[in-house]
Amino acid sequence: MKREVKYQTIELLCIFVITLLFNLMCITLNMDEVWNYGFAYNIGNGLIPYRDFNMVITPLFPMLGALFTRIFGYSILIYHIFNALMCTIIFNYMKKYNNKSYYISYAIFLFFSLPSYNVFCLLLLYILIHLEDKKTDDYLIGIVLGLTFLTKQNIGIYLCIPTLFIKNKKSIIKRIIGFIIPNILLIIYLLHNHALYNFIDYVFLGINSFAKNNAVNYKSTILILIISLIYLIYEYIKTKNRNIIYLICFFGMAYPIFDPIHVMIPFVIMFNHFLNKINLNKKIIMVTFVIFITSIFTYNMIINNNGDYNYPNSTNTFKYRKINKEVEDSINTVTKYFKNTTNKVFIIDPYAYLIKLNSGTRIDKYDLLNNGNLGSGGANKIIIEITDYCEHNKCNLLLYKPDVIATGYAQYNKEIYAYVMDNYQETDDLLNLTIYSNY
Repeated sequence: MKREVKYQTIELLCIFVITLLFNLMCITLNMDEVWNYGFAYNIGNGLIPYRDFNMVITPLFPMLGALFTRIFGYSILIYHIFNALMCTIIFNYMKKYNNKSYYISYAIFLFFSLPSYNVFCLLLLYILIHLEDKKTDDYLIGIVLGLTFLTKQNIGIYLCIPTLFIKNKKSIIKRIIGFIIPNILLIIYLLHNHALYNFIDYVFLGINSFAKNNAVNYKSTILILIISLIYLIYEYIKTKNRNIIYLICFFGMAYPIFDPIHVMIPFVIMFNHFLNKINLNKKIIMVTFVIFITSIFTYNMIINNNGDYNYPNSTNTFKYRKINKEVEDSINTVTKYFKNTTNKVFIIDPYAYLIKLNSGTRIDKYDLLNNGNLGSGGANKIIIEITDYCEHNKCNLLLYKPDVIATGYAQYNKEIYAYVMDNYQETDDLLNLTIYSNY
């Protein structure tokens, strides 16, 4: 027994290290990661979500990230350690529900395991399934459902659907009570910080705008989604296992962004369930996993030093993240610009958080002006506020050039871009950015 525990400990430690290094060195920095880290950084530094900066998700995941980085230090490396711990627990659950071929599932998961509320929701889903299997007290299951809602509101609602299949009304009522408890705590927090209306505005009233402006369809991922759902529905009809309904509902994560991340994270848990029914050789799978990981790291070590990447890089906050050299130069150039100007600077671009975090500049509600992220008032209220401020102060507004936008900046806000170009004077260039001013 001691030998088995020792092996499991070593295995989990190896997975933790692999996950940490894989995300730092093998996956290029993306904006969702920057925003999620930024949310945690903001809260840890005393900013109030929805009042001081905008989010369209419920706040549990950034709050947990804020707590971890507050204790162990504010850096992207510490944040990834937090994420690697979370992913290691997910790996342990994968192994619990598939004791032969779980390495296959985790190998797929690694490519989508960057820090995000979606990954945390996957962990909460595994916890829910585990609690259901143990026939745990319904109050506790309700609390976990409430925590899921506080991580991502739509996923939390979807994962409440399996409870409707319970015939015992007392169990349903207990789960509802459990669900309400963490949400009451959030309401108290928001009321205390005068942020309840802003929370409702960003998270609920603006949800149609978010869905309309961020809808993405990939034919390949939609095909994966359809095949997965057909398989899961067949499994439920055959087994009547309520946990299968959880897996079906979890695919609701994909709406309205049917991209690889939002489809493949639900796919991973479904695929792990599917593989558990196939008799595969565990030793061969383990050896293949080792070869796969070794090959991936070797390839990335080569391109990080000889290609378009430089690892570690010369930025401040993101020094130990894999970043394209062009992006690295842009970050450093704009950071230097920030330090040399006394004027108010608005970065009207999805890269605002990236620049602000690297320059150590305070983040506010004007730093995430993406399509659909602005609540019920949309771009109009932001335009009015910027206009009012710039009537009495010197302002510089940074926009990415039109030819850069044309290459795939899907989340930039067209209304705000048009407002800046029509009302301010183009004064200078800063690499891919154009500087507009009111003086």
